[in-house]
Amino acid sequence: MTKEETAVQVKQMQAGNQEAFDAIFAAYQQKAVRTAAFICGDTALAEDVAQEAFVNCLLHIQELQNPYGFATWFFKILTRCAWKACKRQTAISIEDAVLPIESVWDSYPSEQRAEYENLYAAIQTLSTKQRTVIILYYFNDFSIKEIAQILTAPQATVKTRLFAAKHRLQKTLAESTKNREGAWQYEKQS
Repeated sequence: MTKEETAVQVKQMQAGNQEAFDAIFAAYQQKAVRTAAFICGDTALAEDVAQEAFVNCLLHIQELQNPYGFATWFFKILTRCAWKACKRQTAISIEDAVLPIESVWDSYPSEQRAEYENLYAAIQTLSTKQRTVIILYYFNDFSIKEIAQILTAPQATVKTRLFAAKHRLQKTLAESTKNREGAWQYEKQS
């Protein structure tokens, strides 16, 4: 759904049209669950988080002044719900944290799933805030400015988190490659 189509649906939602909410839900549901799954590390919890975010969206849609900013506004709600859920969640073992790959990577080619499994495991080693910026930037295509709005943080903070997260992912993935192939393939980029 394009920004223009989303804006039209949001205006209709604000006017009380239930079908418009259904269209928004259909367009954003899979992306919302996937984003929440990455942040929380648990598929069942991610579905609850996405549902909570959609309920909050429906309850507070009148507060959205710019319908063209719906995606940023919605992902701000989703991120906050995911962070709260992560805080409430009890510590889980790494075996429990691994999501069924089909539920996370269902829109990706099957021949790349092994790479995605490694990437997912590396992403889960990041702090919640670093994981969030990586997910919003690379998996949801938000700009630094949009992420700053979603997280209510300065753009410099988002850039710092993104840089630190990329550096840590690079090291983690290099170690993973070294362990699998017996050769260290980490190259520091300047």
